[in-house]
Amino acid sequence: MQTKRSVIRNTALSYAGQAYTLLIGILIMPFYLGHMGAEAYGLIGFFSVVQAWLQLLDAGLSPSLVRAVAHQQGSDRLDRYSGRLLRSFEIIFLPLAALCCIAMYVGSQWIAVHWLNAKELSTQTLVECIGLMGIVIALRLYSTLYKSGIQGLEQHAWLNIANVLIATLRYFGGLVLVSSISNDPETFFQFQVLVGVVETGLFAARAYQQMPTPSWLTGFDWHLVKPIIPFAVSMSGTAVLWIVLTQIDKVLLSELLPLNEYGYFSLVALITTGIMMLSNPLAQTLLPRLTVLMAEGRRDEMHTLFLAANRFVCTFMFPLAALIALHPHDMVFAWSGDESAAAWSRSILPWYSLGSAIMAVSAFQFYLQYAYGQMRLHVWYSVVSALITVPVMFLAIRESGALGAALAWFVLRAVSFAIWPMIVHQRLAPGIHGQWLRDILRICVMTAVGLAISEPVMRLIANENRFNLFMGLAVSGLITLMVVAASYKPLVTKISVLFSKAST
Repeated sequence: MQTKRSVIRNTALSYAGQAYTLLIGILIMPFYLGHMGAEAYGLIGFFSVVQAWLQLLDAGLSPSLVRAVAHQQGSDRLDRYSGRLLRSFEIIFLPLAALCCIAMYVGSQWIAVHWLNAKELSTQTLVECIGLMGIVIALRLYSTLYKSGIQGLEQHAWLNIANVLIATLRYFGGLVLVSSISNDPETFFQFQVLVGVVETGLFAARAYQQMPTPSWLTGFDWHLVKPIIPFAVSMSGTAVLWIVLTQIDKVLLSELLPLNEYGYFSLVALITTGIMMLSNPLAQTLLPRLTVLMAEGRRDEMHTLFLAANRFVCTFMFPLAALIALHPHDMVFAWSGDESAAAWSRSILPWYSLGSAIMAVSAFQFYLQYAYGQMRLHVWYSVVSALITVPVMFLAIRESGALGAALAWFVLRAVSFAIWPMIVHQRLAPGIHGQWLRDILRICVMTAVGLAISEPVMRLIANENRFNLFMGLAVSGLITLMVVAASYKPLVTKISVLFSKAST
């Protein structure tokens, strides 16, 4: 019972911590656009892309540390083992972090002159900011390493409190800086370096306390690192393919678009990333449960849970994405207050929104393979997807710019969703595909019905006032969600029984 309570508590903490970090980022980032301007905001968007790619320097070591430390839980050699392993990883990260800083510093002039299309920001400002980006990313490499060790020790409460504090400092501190002190991009990135130092120091202190090394001069231990390399390599390969699938359009557009338009595109990317991340906390709880049910031979129960979780996510995800796709201008304007950004996003956001919802739901095919312990299909799918996505995105962007990227993103995700689930289901669980398909079609149809019903209500509430516009969108989304939820017969039956039950 204690273990069950601990799992529920840790899951709740993870939900709360991730939800706070995600929401605070989504709420605060548009204010940066208003205070700093579109080009400076585009520079922040470029930083996010560079950070995603350079995190590959991690090479799968951080998740490997989580796994290795977790496996030693309860062992009397945990302190000595975890501390020496942490020190070994610190030594491995040292040249990687140095390489990150040097590469960004050396390449800053070329990136500023030949890659980014800035008109208002000076070349010197761009060069200074890009150099600072390298320092921030190097610090994040180390802070992620220390977080992984703490996560492996299952100290979720402390970890989530610390993450909330750092997120508050990063976003609210940044907002105070650009709104009251200085909106200069160089000052903003200097502040990010400061936050990175605080973050790394905080997590390092906790990691050293919980995973002490025998001495400060403890060196690299090859015998501890060697068994971890195969797992790290496999994790690194998966990370590379995921980054290619989700970031290639952002890289190509950062070179093609003027920096101010790339700032508007960064708003679109932030919305679509938020859509894809909505199912992450559920996945953290769902994956181990699916695996346990399969290990206990309760295959039918695992399939039932899989379908229920998929139905639950689609019920929320599809109405949200469809609402954004139907009202892209209203959504961006209500959120950011920037008419130029809203007008620019009008034709781009719908396709990215729908494609991102499809990609988030497509992750359930990975969950099923994970539960069965058969990942070969997922590896091949990732490789083939990357091989198709890169040239298609390149051609679409060269021909039609951001709109081409948006259309290509949607078409690639839609075609994959029409084909891949059937293949996975037929290979692993043939009996579930019919129910899965009926759920998807029902939710899609009822989403359209819900939007049609709620559209007059939305227009009645919404006007040029941002708050009223937001309330109109919220009411429309709530009505659509209720229509979709009510279309599921077991739910309707439960509600009918509840209301028809005689009072006592």
